[in-house]
Amino acid sequence: MALKSVFVLLFLSYTIVAGLVTHHAGYVTYDGAYYGAQARISAWGVPDMNPDSNYEVSLTLINLNGDPNGDRISVLKVGLHVFPRLYHNNRLRIFTLWSDNAAKNTGCYNTDCPGFVVANSSAFYPGQAISPLSQYGGTDEFITFSIKKDTATQLWTLYREDYGTSIKFGWWKKGILAGLEDKADSVQWGAFVDYPDNAAGPPMGSGHFSWEGKHKAAYMSDLKLFDQTGNGSESPNIYDLVKDVDKPDCYTALPASVFDGEYDERHKFYYGGPAGCRN
Repeated sequence: MALKSVFVLLFLSYTIVAGLVTHHAGYVTYDGAYYGAQARISAWGVPDMNPDSNYEVSLTLINLNGDPNGDRISVLKVGLHVFPRLYHNNRLRIFTLWSDNAAKNTGCYNTDCPGFVVANSSAFYPGQAISPLSQYGGTDEFITFSIKKDTATQLWTLYREDYGTSIKFGWWKKGILAGLEDKADSVQWGAFVDYPDNAAGPPMGSGHFSWEGKHKAAYMSDLKLFDQTGNGSESPNIYDLVKDVDKPDCYTALPASVFDGEYDERHKFYYGGPAGCRN
């Protein structure tokens, strides 16, 4: 299966308006056995989002369930998005998402259906608005998420990792994800936009292309993969992943290590593009 199809199908499954155009930019692993992943995600707002458009940046665990067409795909997602159709405003928010077409469970965002359980001790919750935000040429604000198996419960568990220690955010219930009960086939780190086919595309990330680099373009960094014990077994080099950008004249992705002063940032990439994309 073309890796591009994985990116597109994951997003189109959850759009709720007909006639939308979807574009993406990011990186995905080769097929394998993955027991969790991590990413630091820079936080950028999109205050002028068209009410029928959407911007998302996310970490996703994927299982194709042996179907190369992606019709039986199972996914877990966490990330940040601006989604006026869901929240009726343009705030940047934390979101979770699950779906398991293999078991005919359509899934949902956040806690809009049974599936994701927020930890009682957590000060965080899906749908929570983010503040402060990164500023172009200025402050860098970010959130770090990880998804991995709890070694005691064997449940896929979500953590915040940007407070100096792992803070349990919540977990997905057992049995809702037959296709991801044990492991994921692949992991993707990337951003998406969608918008009406008769309109111009929204900005992605900071609204600037990836080649503008530090303090100007949005990024994902501290990419990590976990083993069966929940330990970080690997920090994938960007060059060992598959780059997937479907509309490079509008939205781009670029390894951070190409920039002077960031040669050692081999687990980080920049992404994004301005508003105005036309098909």
